[in-house]
Amino acid sequence: MPEKKGKSCKTCGKSVRGAGHLCVPVKAKDQTCDWCGSLIVDARHMCDSKLKKLSYICNSCGRLAVSAEHLCQPKKIKQG
Repeated sequence: MPEKKGKSCKTCGKSVRGAGHLCVPVKAKDQTCDWCGSLIVDARHMCDSKLKKLSYICNSCGRLAVSAEHLCQPKKIKQG
């Protein structure tokens, strides 16, 4: 019997967890942003408060994130 594979990202090929990662994020439904309280209409929601806390960049696709778990190849951004 063939082994079941989880979903994988079409961009980087890494496995995508339930919440997705930023190459292929899962669209949030009826959720509010933990940072600004706004309704999230786009999975890539980036409010002012969150922008100030960005700490990681993806070495694969170049996206930015607050935490490493949202990126396929995270690298810590050096703070000035």
